[in-house]
Amino acid sequence: MSASFRVPFRLAVLCLSSGAVAVLGACSSGSKAPEEPEFDHGLKKPIVRKLRAELKETPCDKPKAQEYAQLLMTTGDLKGVTKASDDYAAAGCGANVVLLQLSYTANARLEQKEGALKAATALVEAQPTNASYRVWRGLSQEALGQMEGAAADYQKAFELQPDQRPILNALLKAYETLNRPCDALAAYQRYVQAKPTEANKSDVKEAMQVLASKTTCPVDAAPVDAGASEAATAP
Repeated sequence: MSASFRVPFRLAVLCLSSGAVAVLGACSSGSKAPEEPEFDHGLKKPIVRKLRAELKETPCDKPKAQEYAQLLMTTGDLKGVTKASDDYAAAGCGANVVLLQLSYTANARLEQKEGALKAATALVEAQPTNASYRVWRGLSQEALGQMEGAAADYQKAFELQPDQRPILNALLKAYETLNRPCDALAAYQRYVQAKPTEANKSDVKEAMQVLASKTTCPVDAAPVDAGASEAATAP
């Protein structure tokens, strides 16, 4: 799992000076928004149109829907990607993991927080034991200020892959925000159990000692000694 899964979100309000119309919110009066011009797909325009027309006839053609959305992504048509995924779902075609992955990525790049959360939630529902999708939903919830939900998803992802430091870091950040030091300490304990070679690293030992000194958590928080652990588990 890549450590670079975190995607920044910002909510911008853009006003068109000619009509005073907001793209992501009203700026002033209720002027009607002009129609958005069709995205320029360049040299790939013919194949885009061809696939779009074919999908109108067979909207649940899974390979074709994926090909279409991937093609849109390569041209930079992020809004088209999210629409392709939404259209597939609206047609009652069931979950399409590839489309949902593309939709999550496109929404994140567009800084559409709710859209990213919707796609991530659908991915979690489709594959509840996929740690990456739990992290994606956690990030989406964190961007919306839903820290309890984010922490729950990070915790579940951590349970699925307790040896992954990026997941641990996301979980620790959530627990710090929620002022849950005992849960943070427990996460460190689980991490060094899953990955004993980390137990004697200075940053891990120091972090655990700091948490232990500031809390009244159970005393079984002492770092696991890597050598002792390996000896105990040796055949």
